[in-house]
Amino acid sequence: MPSISETIAAKVSSITIADIPEEVKLRARHLMLDSIGVGIAASTTGFAEVTLNGLSRLDPGEVPVIGRSETLSKSGAAIANGLMIHGHDFDDTHIAAVSHVSASSLAAVISASAGDESITFDELLLGYILAIEVNARLGMAADGRFHDKGFHPTGVLGAYGSAIGAGIIHKLTAKQLVAAQGIVGSFSSGVLQFLDEGSGTKRLHPGWAANAGLHAVSLAAAGFDGPAGIYEGRFGLYRTHIQDSEAPGTELFDNLGEVWEVDNVAVKPFPTCHFTHSFIDIALRLREDPAFEYSQIEHMTARIHEVPARVVCEPVEDKLRPRGEYDAKFSLPYLTAAALRHGKITFDELNESARGEEDVLAAAALLTVEHDDESLYPKAFSGDLAITLKDGTTLHESEKINRGHESRPLTNTEVAVKFSDCALPVVGVEKAGTIQSTIIDAQGSRPATEIIGTFCG
Repeated sequence: MPSISETIAAKVSSITIADIPEEVKLRARHLMLDSIGVGIAASTTGFAEVTLNGLSRLDPGEVPVIGRSETLSKSGAAIANGLMIHGHDFDDTHIAAVSHVSASSLAAVISASAGDESITFDELLLGYILAIEVNARLGMAADGRFHDKGFHPTGVLGAYGSAIGAGIIHKLTAKQLVAAQGIVGSFSSGVLQFLDEGSGTKRLHPGWAANAGLHAVSLAAAGFDGPAGIYEGRFGLYRTHIQDSEAPGTELFDNLGEVWEVDNVAVKPFPTCHFTHSFIDIALRLREDPAFEYSQIEHMTARIHEVPARVVCEPVEDKLRPRGEYDAKFSLPYLTAAALRHGKITFDELNESARGEEDVLAAAALLTVEHDDESLYPKAFSGDLAITLKDGTTLHESEKINRGHESRPLTNTEVAVKFSDCALPVVGVEKAGTIQSTIIDAQGSRPATEIIGTFCG
């Protein structure tokens, strides 16, 4: 019986761009556009400057970076582009996989295509789509348990998807793709300790995954071997990372090329951890109730599944008074209070000035957390919020399925609006329009480097 990696390799090797339905390719182009938009928004930040300064110390290169004039090596650009896309935590998520699938996938195929005029945009798009398909299925097989063991699926699983995406672009054989997956298993990484300390290391995870995929593909192409049982083996991914004694079978991968998980990728409406989105939307609706008055909040109760609660509600002291932007993005109490206070959650509500608003921090301290045994997690990121006012009035609402979920998706038109909101302040109207029309309408036969050049450099 073939292993999971052999099943994946055989499937992806047989898929061509012509096999992918037009509506799936169009959605993938919009996911790409969304990623580029949030990457451009991050390109002028302090964390982008620090990252580029650090990477440029290692080795020079000619590969462009999203929204920047600097160039790096293929490896450095993969790390930088992954960081740009994921930097604001505004990039897409495959909800059942609990993984930001585009950040690593797009970063990997950009570097894999860079500098080679013979690689077409169709080939880049095929690699990008198949990277997402593999990344998503690997996460689905874990049923949301990577987070509970302290691993960030975006970094861990993104490495495998990136190896597939880059391997497709470089036309690896099925045997070489098996080796690439086995090799990248020794490179994939991403731990959640940043949650306890407010560090920005999470931003690096998808870029490092893309970089890992590139190296695994290069080694596999040269003849380096890797274990075929990298997923289900005695010391494979599932037994080591989620301590699962029963590793998954190949069922989730048998429909590769028939069922498209690209259709199930959720585009984010807020630049915060996806686990908080239902609560933000509920808060925005409850503040419109005629009975609501911010100064009259007596107490709030948020009900959330215990696994995401450990991410966005613990440690309590750091969630009540965020030390930095990442603490704020991952703080259910702070974001709920900020949404109720300002009527929106944008980049502005996450900056240093906003994080210091005492009336918001005071409201955040009024929120207690309870386990929601009716949550749909990990199939959806459910939320339940009750606000008690000083006169005894209680406002309450539940949202079982978060906005952006596959069953409540942002439309392609809404994705384009989000792209404009992210890109216009940085690149202006004309360039933003050029990027959008190129990504959405470009002929697949055009060189990938031409397309990349519209949004990098």
